[in-house]
Amino acid sequence: MVEAVEKRKLYQVTCTSAYKTAFTLGQMIDVGNEPNPFFQFYETTLEYPVTDGATGRPYNLNAVEWLHQVKIGVLQTAPQILAEIAWTVSQHYMMLARELLMEQIRVEDFNSSPPSRQRCLYLSDTIEEARTWLPLLGGNGAVCELTRTGVIHRADSRQMVILSEPLQVTRDKAKAYWQGKVSADPRMETLFTGKAEVTSIGL
Repeated sequence: MVEAVEKRKLYQVTCTSAYKTAFTLGQMIDVGNEPNPFFQFYETTLEYPVTDGATGRPYNLNAVEWLHQVKIGVLQTAPQILAEIAWTVSQHYMMLARELLMEQIRVEDFNSSPPSRQRCLYLSDTIEEARTWLPLLGGNGAVCELTRTGVIHRADSRQMVILSEPLQVTRDKAKAYWQGKVSADPRMETLFTGKAEVTSIGL
């Protein structure tokens, strides 16, 4: 649930990826005013490189249009490549729809009280909990300690949709997430907004 914290030590797996840069020791962070790197990713266009058959010119094609051109036979590709791109595109838009719905319910049903998933920093309460996220983030990150003052919301990430399901089921899960309800096999995360300092790296 929502809680105000002052100089609380919390933990995160920090790493550099296509859409964010790893934290550095002593870095000061102000969280909550701008979209976080996770959600900023959706400000980009999902595209794939193709080659113009007439001119030989390479260019990037919108992912949905890429799938459409494969469907109508304009583009040819191997079945495994098609399956991989179709899965990536479906995950991209499923997660975007999920995050938009999560935010709608946070605002409408919870008076915008919990930190927004779109503007928060995702944290863990303990070093051990943070380490459980390492394999999910590629395994090349480092656990860091952040000393924070602000607002947190503790939630079970397993309450969010990961597969196709009825919309009402997704809504019910979203409400359970914002209520802080815990599933039978929880994977906990702590959402934070406020000010923080990176006080240790490599834990």
